[in-house]
Amino acid sequence: MDEPLPIDTGTSAIGQVPLAAEDPVAHVLIDHPVPHLARAFDYAVPEKFADTARPGVRVRVKFAGKLRDGFLLERVESSEHIGPLATIERITSPVVVLTPELLRLGSATARRYAGTLSDVLRLAIPPRHARAEKAVLKTEKTLQHNASSSSAARDGDNASAATEDTTAGSEDTTAGSEVVTAHHESARTADTIERLGEWVVTESRRDREDDFPAAEHPRMALTCVPGPTPGLSWITAGLEAARATLAAGESVLWLVPDHRELAVLSASLDASADIPSYSVLSADQSPEQRWTAWLRGLLGHTRVTIGTRAAAFAPVADLGLIICFDDSNSNYLDQHAPYPHAREVCLLRSTIDTTGLLFVSTDRSAEIQRLVEVGWLHDATPIGPERREGAPRVFVPDEERDPFAWQRIPSRAWQLMRGALRPGAKDTNAVGPVLVQVPRAGYYPVFACARCQEVARCPQCSATLTTQSEVGPFACRSCGFHSDSFSCGRCNSNQVRSIVRGRGRTVEELRKAMPGIEILESGGDDIPVAIDDSPRIVVATTGAEPYTLGGYACAILLDSLWPGPWMRSTDEGVSRRLRAAVLVRSRTAGGVVYLGDTDETIRSTVTTFDPVTTMSRALSDRLELGFPPYRRIVELTGAGADIDAIITTVSELTELIRDSEGDDQKAVAAYPIAAGDAVGEALAHVTASRSAKKLPQVRIRIDDPRSL
Repeated sequence: MDEPLPIDTGTSAIGQVPLAAEDPVAHVLIDHPVPHLARAFDYAVPEKFADTARPGVRVRVKFAGKLRDGFLLERVESSEHIGPLATIERITSPVVVLTPELLRLGSATARRYAGTLSDVLRLAIPPRHARAEKAVLKTEKTLQHNASSSSAARDGDNASAATEDTTAGSEDTTAGSEVVTAHHESARTADTIERLGEWVVTESRRDREDDFPAAEHPRMALTCVPGPTPGLSWITAGLEAARATLAAGESVLWLVPDHRELAVLSASLDASADIPSYSVLSADQSPEQRWTAWLRGLLGHTRVTIGTRAAAFAPVADLGLIICFDDSNSNYLDQHAPYPHAREVCLLRSTIDTTGLLFVSTDRSAEIQRLVEVGWLHDATPIGPERREGAPRVFVPDEERDPFAWQRIPSRAWQLMRGALRPGAKDTNAVGPVLVQVPRAGYYPVFACARCQEVARCPQCSATLTTQSEVGPFACRSCGFHSDSFSCGRCNSNQVRSIVRGRGRTVEELRKAMPGIEILESGGDDIPVAIDDSPRIVVATTGAEPYTLGGYACAILLDSLWPGPWMRSTDEGVSRRLRAAVLVRSRTAGGVVYLGDTDETIRSTVTTFDPVTTMSRALSDRLELGFPPYRRIVELTGAGADIDAIITTVSELTELIRDSEGDDQKAVAAYPIAAGDAVGEALAHVTASRSAKKLPQVRIRIDDPRSL
């Protein structure tokens, strides 16, 4: 007769370690880079950790013979594992950092981008800093003691909340100033940034209309015009929304694309008396500063959190509003797996936590416009006379009336510059700094035939030719072709002209034409955050235009730089021009823009300052073709056979294009928006399965704007 199977007597631990009396099994998410191992495993909870091993805390466990970090997801009574369990070795910190809200957001992001929860949490939760954590917890104990001791004398929770805001405000304002000083700004620049913040707050109060919707948690999209605060109307709009949210007893999360916007926003919040406290989260901070700010938001010490891309996951107590400025900016796309976009994280978070949402920008992205057209977002963009009066006057080249319109800096542009710089002008509104936007640094990146304007191309491989001067030599970087002379393949002319000159050559031309005028360069590693309103010329590469107090009197936008052969090239061209044009004063204040582009879409958008209409027309075409944002796309990079296997496995994928990249291939496939989570989970499962079988991996990127 066979022996009976042994009866399970309950959970036990390796080494017969005494276990917690209640819920002795913990599901621990292992922080592991290998996809099939980045999941939850069961561990025993020792008796000594019975009280501190709470869901959401960081732990250290042994995995494959090594100590690894992890998060305790939950505790249960028993495990499906047969045999004794390994125990939790250490509770890294008693702070519950993986809150239920962050766990839901991280899981949704992992499904959205076909990644692992561990990868998302690595982006969402900064590394722990023990000294910073100790200081914040000490402050937390002090606040709790003060709140309990004053509760009898004050009117309930409102008073203790005000005490917290005042105490934390003095600490967090210091954190805001550290963002500015971290970039080694000169004392003059720091003073200008401070004055800029005071000016923005003053103007926002003067023109305040209290028209932010009173509806609970509104979701809105707003495209700005210069108005009374050129270049910074996004701050005035955000301050109005933030004040309404704070008045309702809720908190605000505010995202910006880079450190320059963070600096001017910090200065504006410092100058705003009705926003007493805020914390700053940025990759430019030290680990101690970042962990301090993160914990303050988690513990509710501040009611406003501002930051760059990673702050989209920042914990904010009683979150009522998320503000995202310039959502189409490439800085919002994370370059670490699973490659999430901060805009999409904000959309997920607003849906999961039922918060308000405000997208403010100078242009209009395709994704936001689609949400407006389906009614998910309300469009609050100024229309008609209000938009036209708030925008500068825009001039475009007129080849028929101006015989010198073909020149790099046409006569009309020289007139506008001299009018803005001339001393003793009668119209003082028209006098001020002049912005000259160039596409890049250097001299002759791109040139064309002087007769027919055809871009000069290599006679062997048709790639773009390069040169250092108008007399040569000419060379091809693709195939190595070299020649001392040039002959146009279209009209056989031997004369060339630069169609895209860089910052260096432009500065030389301006110094020769305008001696005695101060010229400031901005680009590369030397990009001023803000300048004063002294009349001068600022030559800046695309995206490096400094903010200026009072706005620029004039902007000369030269040499449209073609972003490249991809679906959103015109979108990016419009965005680049509008980001510069919005820094100029309104037409009622004398602001003028000279636009050198020949692209009709860019011309019509900038002259009317109406990117919403432009994007709406573009979406009509994309809807008919089934292009994003009406379908989601996934980019697969790897060996051709491995890509084929994935596309075959996930039936919802429809391959669009495929190119070779060295030994690998890159395929772009599309799938319906309705199948988003299902496709994301399927791709993540395929990745984990291939990882477990030790098959070659395929890099997966979902909704990368550069894929098409």
